[in-house]
Amino acid sequence: MKTLFKHIGLYTLLLNTTLLIGQINFEAKVSKNKLALNERLRIDFEMNENGDNFTPPNFENFQIIGGPNQSIKTSYVNGEQSFSKTYSYFLKPLKKGKLTIYQASVTIDGQEYKSLPVEVNVTDSVKGANTNSDEAYFDDDNIELIASISKSSPYINEPITIIYKLYYKSPINVSDARESESPKYKDFWSQIIKIPQLKVERANYKGQTYNVVQWRKVVLYPQKAGNLEISPLSLNLVLDFPTNRRDFFGNIIYDQASKIITTGTKTISVRELPVNGKPKNFTGAVGQFEFDIILNKNSLKASESFQANVKVTGEGNLKLFELPEIMVPASMELYEPERKENVRTNLSGMSGTVENLYTIVPKYQGKFPIQEVEFSFFDPKERRYKTIKSQKLNIDVFEGPALSANNDNIIVPSNESFKFIKIDKNLTRIDKEQFSKSNTFYILISFPILSLLSFVVFYSLPKRRELNKNEKIKELYKKIKKDLNNAESLIGNKDELYDLIEKSIYNFLKLRFSIETNKLNKESITKQMILEGISNETIEIILGLVESCERAKYSNSSDNQMTSDLNVANKIFDKILKNNK
Repeated sequence: MKTLFKHIGLYTLLLNTTLLIGQINFEAKVSKNKLALNERLRIDFEMNENGDNFTPPNFENFQIIGGPNQSIKTSYVNGEQSFSKTYSYFLKPLKKGKLTIYQASVTIDGQEYKSLPVEVNVTDSVKGANTNSDEAYFDDDNIELIASISKSSPYINEPITIIYKLYYKSPINVSDARESESPKYKDFWSQIIKIPQLKVERANYKGQTYNVVQWRKVVLYPQKAGNLEISPLSLNLVLDFPTNRRDFFGNIIYDQASKIITTGTKTISVRELPVNGKPKNFTGAVGQFEFDIILNKNSLKASESFQANVKVTGEGNLKLFELPEIMVPASMELYEPERKENVRTNLSGMSGTVENLYTIVPKYQGKFPIQEVEFSFFDPKERRYKTIKSQKLNIDVFEGPALSANNDNIIVPSNESFKFIKIDKNLTRIDKEQFSKSNTFYILISFPILSLLSFVVFYSLPKRRELNKNEKIKELYKKIKKDLNNAESLIGNKDELYDLIEKSIYNFLKLRFSIETNKLNKESITKQMILEGISNETIEIILGLVESCERAKYSNSSDNQMTSDLNVANKIFDKILKNNK
């Protein structure tokens, strides 16, 4: 029996101990599970038994702005005692998204207990957020961040301006300010206007005098229609505020507190450009513009170059549309244009000039027209499309090959139409004679002998000519290699360098393939090299080098390009001239 009572007593003690342990509770409680970036969060670590060695989490992605505050509460309800001990923190989130507050730990009756992790969702900053901390000293009437927008309903590609301003009243002072959240301008072309130095100025706002700082200026060009959102600008401020305390000399003692203020999300209602009246050649230009095509010369020799400048000047989205293309006769060679921009951006938007500079080379003499070009744009002030035409221009080309007419345009005189028909008779009488006594017979007899003599006499002439040609090619090779070796000093002087390479190529082609000077063109060169068995790869390299020389006359060439072309020339002459094949 004694043994039985001992076992019952032991089981009762273990059960009471288990129930006691099961009643110990340590948990983390937050004031809200969802908050804005500029709001505050309170977290309480609460236990129902007195504990020691409390260790808080590291509060990753949060800033502690208050705490730890410790409180102990004991109460009696219906004769039963209840106990709670709490450690409280006030936190400021440092970024958006789902953030986790990890476990805290405490020791109770020699055993370690840990709280469960807590997840909170941090969203965009909101206007008029409740900070739930010492920042309650500063309400929205004393300090405010606003985004001043020039237009709330612009057209696509019509400029709008946003100026971010910080207003605050005395006696509050701002000792530090940093952007905790920068605005994003999705679906806008944006240009931030640089502010050299932040200045505090006095201004009237809401009928009262405030200190004001212009924090940021930006020009936006909306790129699509609809309600476009601009994310908030949020500032993390360190504020100095007066207290009721004074120092030894009677001066007011200031205290500091942090505060995050925000503009909130802004919405811009962007309008589509009108469909009615939209020209077919409209490329998206919006603003007020002038348009023209300017030639640097209107009279020149064939194979010389001139430049046509397609130019748009004015105010509007100058960087955001394509300039119209010019049309030239097929007898002129038109190179890709070089785009130039001289555009300034201020609070009114873009202004200045954009232009496409074309290089044009006429091939034949004659008078050629440059047709009119149209440029269309939308004027948001007048709310209508406008089209400007350039002037019709003429180019006078002289001292060059004439442009041949089509065969269909050749007219043959009527008195020569049947000239190929012979109408006058011119007959001779044929007398029959013996063939053995005829001249034909003697000619036929002597032909084999004469042929043999001719073969012997002229057999050695081609070899001699070939030998002389090979000697000339070798001499030319030596001269060209010497010139090309010295040509490295001409890199940087494109005119002299490419003139040297071009002369070397043409001298080689004339001698190597026996091409006459007046027939020295790409077609005859290609045909002759194919007949000589030159590979297609080598032909393309030679023609490419010729084109580089011609192109260099009318456009700029970098030192790297000149070095590359010189190396190609050396390889070509090594491969073809030296080997003579």
